[in-house]
Amino acid sequence: MQDNRNLIMAIVISMVILLGFDFFYAKPQREAAEKAAQEELAKREAAEQAGIGAVEDQPASNLPTVSGGDLGGLAAPVVKGLSQSRDDALAQNARIEIQSPRVHGSISLKGGRLDDLTLIDYKISLEEDSGEVVLLSPSGTGMGYYAEFGWLGSENLPNANTVWTADKNVLTAGGQVTLTWQNPQGVLFTRVISLDQDYMFSVRQSVTNNSDQNIRVAPYGLVSREGRPDTDQLFILHEGPIWVLDEGKEEFDYDDIEDENKTAESTGGWLGITDKYWLVALVPDQEAKLKGRQIRDIVAGQERFQADYLRETVQVAPGQIYEVTNGLFAGAKEVELLDKYEDNDNVRQFSYAIDWGWFDFLTKPFFYGLHILNDVFGNYGVAILVFTVLIRLVLFPIANKQFESMGRMKKVQPKVKALQERYKDDRMKMQQEMMALYKKEQVNPLAGCLPIFIQIPVMFALYKVLYVSIDMRHAPFVGWIKDLSAPDPLLVTNLFGLIPWDPPSLIAIGILPLLMGVSQWLQMKLNPQMGTDPIQQKIFMLMPWMFVFIGAQFAVGLVIYWTWGNILQIIQQWVIMRKVEAEPSGGNTNNKASK
Repeated sequence: MQDNRNLIMAIVISMVILLGFDFFYAKPQREAAEKAAQEELAKREAAEQAGIGAVEDQPASNLPTVSGGDLGGLAAPVVKGLSQSRDDALAQNARIEIQSPRVHGSISLKGGRLDDLTLIDYKISLEEDSGEVVLLSPSGTGMGYYAEFGWLGSENLPNANTVWTADKNVLTAGGQVTLTWQNPQGVLFTRVISLDQDYMFSVRQSVTNNSDQNIRVAPYGLVSREGRPDTDQLFILHEGPIWVLDEGKEEFDYDDIEDENKTAESTGGWLGITDKYWLVALVPDQEAKLKGRQIRDIVAGQERFQADYLRETVQVAPGQIYEVTNGLFAGAKEVELLDKYEDNDNVRQFSYAIDWGWFDFLTKPFFYGLHILNDVFGNYGVAILVFTVLIRLVLFPIANKQFESMGRMKKVQPKVKALQERYKDDRMKMQQEMMALYKKEQVNPLAGCLPIFIQIPVMFALYKVLYVSIDMRHAPFVGWIKDLSAPDPLLVTNLFGLIPWDPPSLIAIGILPLLMGVSQWLQMKLNPQMGTDPIQQKIFMLMPWMFVFIGAQFAVGLVIYWTWGNILQIIQQWVIMRKVEAEPSGGNTNNKASK
C-alpha cells in the first residue's frame, strides 16, 4: 500500500513540475526570444534606412526546375523588408475582396496568393471594439502567414511576382472567381478559386498549351508562416506543423522542424500548421500522388516554417489542357465542421486536427456530450456542471468501493500505527501482523488504489476536452465569468480589484482557484493519513495549496469542473466513510471490502 501511495504522490508531483515548467522556464525563454527578435528587427530597419542590407525580391525563376517529382527548393520568394504594417502591405497590390458569412479577407492579384483572412465569428478579445481574429497576413509584416498554389517545371511559369487578371473583384461564399495569365509563348494559365459557406477554399488550376513545344509542369501548394508564434507549450496540446499522409497522423513541434526538415510521400492526405483553435491546411486531391514537406529556413534573419506538397510532373503537349483541383482549409477547428469534411469529402482523419490525445475514445464522446448539453442549456458553464454530475454517476460504484476501502483504512489507522511502533525494528514481523490485522478487519489495502487508476483516464480526458475545445473560448458563465477559456479574473491577491495592482501571473489567484484548493484540502482531511513520515505528511498537506497556484493559471472552465467534481466527491466520500465508521469492528458481513 505504501508503494502505491508513493507512486500516486510521484504522479501528482510530476504534474506539478510539468505545469510549473511553463511559469519558471518556458515563459522567460519566450520573452527572451521575443526581445531578441525585436532587437533584430530594429537592426534590420536601421540598416535599411542607411541603404545597406536590404533584401530584394527573389524572382521565382531562380527556383530550380522540377525533375522526376523532386521538391527541389520549392519555397515562397523572399520579400523586401519585414517591418511594414498589415494595412500597408495589403494596400500595395490590387486585390479580390472576399465576402462570406464567416470570413473577411482578400486575394492578392500579385501572385494569386491568399494572404488576408480574418474570422468573423471570433474576436481577439471580449472588448466591444475588439477586432476579428486575424488568421492570414501578407509577407513582409513580420508575422506573414499565407497560402499559395502554382506550378514548377518549365520556363515562363507564373510565380509570386505574376500579376493575374480576374473576371470579377469579389469572391462570395458559394461563388467563384477566375484568374488568368498567359506567358509570352502563348501558354494560358487559369486559376478558379471558390469558397464554400465555411472555411474551405477550392483551387482549380489548368494549363492550356497554345505553344508549339511540350511543357513540363508539376502542381504545388504551400502554407508559409513567417516567425514562430507564441504557444502554450504544454504537453496536453500540440501547436505547430502537422500532417496526415500515408503513414498516418504526425505532429511536429517547431523545434523538431528546426532540427530536421520532414518529407514523406503519400496518396492524398492533408498537411499544414495548427494553432490551439485555428488551422491552415492544404487538402490536395485525395487520389493524387504527392511528396509532402514540413520545412524551416531563415528569411532576412527571420524564421519561416512551411508546409508544402508537390504533385507528379506531367508533360503537356501543344494543344492539350492539364487541370488539377486542390483545397485549402483556413479557419476555426470546429469539430462538427471538420467531421463534415472528413465524411463528405473523404479527407481522412481531418477531425484529428484537434489534439484529442491518447484517450480519444473518451475525449471525442465527452466533447459531443458537452456540446449537446450546451445546446440544451445555452450555457457552457452549466453544461460543465451537469456533465460532471453525469460522469460522477457513471463512476459512482467504483468510487463507492474506493471510499469504503479508504474508510476502513482510516478506521484501522490507529492499530496500524501501533503495530508500526511495536515492530519498528522487525520489518518482517510488522508486515505479518499488519496482514493479519487487515484480514481480521476485512480491509483490502489495494482496493482504494485501483479505482483511482481507473478514474485517471476519465478525468484526464474531460480535462483535455475542456482545454482544447473552441466551444469554451469566450463562452460566458455567470457573474464575473465572461470567458470560460481564460483564468479567473476576480483576484484575491488584489482584493477583487479594490487595490490598483496587477499581480504577476504566478500569484494572480482568483476566487475559484482558491475554492478549488479548499475542496482539495477537505478531501485530504477525509482520506486516511498517508504514511508515518512527518515530512511526507507535510508535503501531502501542502499539495492542495500548490494546486491553488496551478489552478490560477488554468482556464476558469477547468477550475469549475475540478472544484465542482471535488465537492461531489466530498459528499459521496463523507457519506460512505461515515457509514463504514458506524460498522462494528471486523466489518459488516453484508458490505465487505471484497465486494
